[in-house]
Formats: sequence, structure tokens, C-alpha cells
Amino acid sequence: MTNDPKNLVIIGGVAAGMKAAAKARRESPSLKITVITDDQFISYAGCGMPYYIGDVIKDSKKLILREPSYFKDMHNIDVLTRHRATAIDTRSKQVKVRELEKNRDLTFPYDKLIIATGAQPIVPPLPGVSLGNIFTLRTVKDALKIKACVDGGKVRNAVIVGGGLIGMEMVENLMLRGIRVTVVELLDQILSPLDRDMALLVQNHMVQKGVEIITSDGVKSFEGNGSGVVTTVITGKRQLQTDMVILSIGIKPNTKLAQEAGIEIGATRAIKVNERMETNIPDVYAVGDCAENIHLVTKKPAWIALGSTAAKMGRVAAVNATGGFDTFPGVVSALIVKVFELHVGKAGLSEREAVKEGFQVEATIYPAGDKAHYYPGTKEIIIKLIADRATKKLLGAEIVGEGTVDKRIDVIATALTFGATVDQVSKLDLAYAPPYAMAMDAIIVAANILGNKLSGRTVGILPHEVAERLERGEVLVLLDVRTESEYQNGHIKGCKHIPLDKLTARIQELDRSKEIVAYCRSGLRAAQAYRILRNAGFPNIKYMDGSILAWVYGLEK
Repeated sequence: MTNDPKNLVIIGGVAAGMKAAAKARRESPSLKITVITDDQFISYAGCGMPYYIGDVIKDSKKLILREPSYFKDMHNIDVLTRHRATAIDTRSKQVKVRELEKNRDLTFPYDKLIIATGAQPIVPPLPGVSLGNIFTLRTVKDALKIKACVDGGKVRNAVIVGGGLIGMEMVENLMLRGIRVTVVELLDQILSPLDRDMALLVQNHMVQKGVEIITSDGVKSFEGNGSGVVTTVITGKRQLQTDMVILSIGIKPNTKLAQEAGIEIGATRAIKVNERMETNIPDVYAVGDCAENIHLVTKKPAWIALGSTAAKMGRVAAVNATGGFDTFPGVVSALIVKVFELHVGKAGLSEREAVKEGFQVEATIYPAGDKAHYYPGTKEIIIKLIADRATKKLLGAEIVGEGTVDKRIDVIATALTFGATVDQVSKLDLAYAPPYAMAMDAIIVAANILGNKLSGRTVGILPHEVAERLERGEVLVLLDVRTESEYQNGHIKGCKHIPLDKLTARIQELDRSKEIVAYCRSGLRAAQAYRILRNAGFPNIKYMDGSILAWVYGLEK
């Protein structure tokens, strides 16, 4: 076709840019493709960098997926490293570029342009932030600097500022190197995408591993020694001695180039695109961490900066830029992170996010084994499912545990993508054999429990709701229905203890005028106690979802 593009220019590499370049070449053998990036490395596994620093991955070359020569030799794609795009002229369809090594200006014409400028770490303008041994972790160059610092053997203490995904991965990997780690988080919890009750499961585990975690406190400044190297982190409440600081506060979309070119910025402050990755300027596309998505649960703009999302966006843009048609409908913000022995996953909305979005929320917490209970090696996971009361549609899930989390988060992500209800999830035909799952997989059981709550067959209450009501001074009768030995090993302060097998005989010990919340180890016996008391005519009885396994607020012995 005479209208086929002759020149495709891509600004930025890594997941989105290089995926777009490779796909564009497969779609159009004759197209001239030029990738412009100011980085030295163009295609690398950014998510693997913490594990390289921790010596889990020994060779930095394993993080470098492709060299510029590969793209030239194999795909006839020109990759210009150490070239910085300085301006986009959308009228004349040209990109102005500074060649950094030779300090000269160049101009590249385009028929189609894909912007993949990514994101940049947030560095707060705090006193002392430019001291030595204060790092961000975004590029391979960053990883090499941190690794060299750690390999020098002088780092005994490190402070990680921010409790996000990368920060949590860095905690584990620095501790693998024998470094004592303190986390400072301004919010009242780490892992802000999660609800606080699920995040506290992770936080408590990290504390048991020897990590110091300071929440609800922010960094005010940094102090250093005579050599200009950081030695102290000053927070609102503490002074922390350190040999190294990792700033893991977050990232922001790199949109300056696009803004200056008149390209529309969306509600999330990333570049606004449609399902074809098109911007408001004809023949200009945006992909990856610099571009917006649509959240498939809320149907609203979202900014989800993940390599997996970036690669998909790059592929779609390449198809459209070469004359084809493809769409990327959006995301459900699925994520997973390893924190020591725990696997932590989320898809869709948290309970907190769902409430903020205006949904009528119902949620449940269900602890379960990841395999048949009798199969060797079975490990626990704790599932939190969130749904909309009005429509019974699933809104999201969070899963934490030493067992298999990823496949269950992927099931949830798939269900969310197609707008499944809780009842539909409970009927999914999932693979079963004892080494892999229970006969009714934990996801299906959790959906059944949530379905019972949605239909009014049972009345449950989440542990965080119990804790909040007790803190407000409300009168609740907490009924512990575990065995005597379980009770003695640790129970919630102020509870009433009646083992389940004695509940019917001792039912007269309970005050029918009081609100009663039954709990056990995981919730099963509590649900049975709920049935017994409800059938006996108790008017205000609930059971605590997840019970002791989901109770993160301390026990009394």
C-alpha cells in the first residue's frame, strides 16, 4: 500500500520499546526502524536486579537480554544508545536528538512514532539526598553501583526508604548479603497496594526474620561523614545509623518530552492513550510506563507500571503503527512479589480501594492449604476475596502465604478480566490432583464462603473490623471455640473460651443479649459455632473470617 509508513521511530527501549521494535519488524520487513535511547543498555530484565544484588543471580550479563548488535544483525533495526531525544516536532514529524558521546544534534524524520520513555524514580529534595551511597534502583547502571557498594564489604547496615515492591525485594536480598536492614515507610503499612490486614501478615513475617520496620514516619534528612558518604538517616522520630540508603519511594511517568510536544496527559499524569495506544496526535503512540491504562474493574484510567504490561502495550502499538489493527483493553493490576518465604499476590481492587471507588463491599478471608492436606509439603496460604454486594461481581483478591500463590492470583486475574461473579468463580473447573490442590481448590472454597456471606446465609466479620471495634471500646463477646491447648498457646485478650465440642452443653454461659463473635484457628470451627448458636436462637452472632491465622494484632497467653 502506498500509505504504508517508511520510517518508524521509537523513543526508549527495554520492555515496551524493544518489544514494539521487534514486533514492527515481523509485521513489516521493509520498514526502517530506529530506536533512540539515552541508556547504555536497551533490553534488560529490570525485575531481576534485586536478585543480582543479592547474589541469587551471579552474572550481570544474564540480566542483559539483547545487545544493540543483535537487533541490527537479526532484525535490521537501528538501535542508537547514548542518544537522547530532546524534542518532538509533530507538525514536521521529526524527532530532535542529542548524541551524548559526540555532543552533537541530529534530526530523525518519522511516519509513525512510538514513545516509550518509561518512568523515573522519585527522589525527594531532602537535605543530604545527594550524599554518597544513597541509591535508587531503576536501571542496570543503578544495580551495578549498588552491587559494587555491597561487594566492597563495608556495608553493615542499610536503610530502605519506602515499603513498595522493589523495596521489599531489596530487603531480602540485602539480608542475604549479611546486611542488617531497616525499612522506613511514611504510611501506616508496607506494601500499599494491599489492605493493611494483609500487609501486616507480611510485615510480621519480616520482623520475625530480623527486619526493623518503621511505619507512620517519614525521612526528614540525611547526614554524612567527611568523605561525603551517608551515615545517618533522620526521620520524624528517629536517627538511624547506616552505611547505605536505597530510595524506594516510588516512580513517576516520564512525560516531559511528550508534554512539550503537545501530547495530552491523562488523569493519572501519564500519557493518555486509547485502546490502540494512540495519543491525541495522529501517528504518535505511547506505551509502557509513560502511558496510561484502563482498569478493567473500575473502567477508569489507571497507571500500572509493570514490565509485563509494557511489553503487551508495545506489541499492540507496533501492529497499529505498521498498518494493522490490535487493541489493549486494559489491566486488572495483577502483581506478585516474594518476601523471604512468603509469596504475596494481588489482582483487582483491595477492600480499601473498592470502598473508595464507591462499591458496596463484602469481603472474606480464608486460610487454606495449597495442596491436599495429607500430601507432603502442603503449605498455607491466606486468601482475601472482595466483591460487590449489589452485583455479586468479584472485585479483587489478595493472597499471602508460603504455598502456591501465583496460579491462584492468575485465576483471579482471568476472572476479573471477564467480569465474573463470585458464584461463577465458585463453579470454575480447575485442575485437581493431591500434589497441586485440594479437591475443591482454595479459590473455589473462598468463593463459596464469600457467596454465603453475600446471600445472607452466614454473617462473618473480618479480623480488622473486630480489632477496630474493640479499639473504639465497643462491647463484643469474643468466643474462642478451639481446644484447651490451642487456647493456652495464645488467644485474643478478653475472650470467652468454650471448646466447640462442649458448646451445646455450655450454651447457657453465653448472654443472648450481647453480640457474639466466634473464632477458631482458621474459621471452619467458628463457622460451625455460628450455626449452632444461630440455630439455638442467638440473635446477634457472627464468626470471624480467617480467625487466628488472619489475626495480626497480637495474642495473650
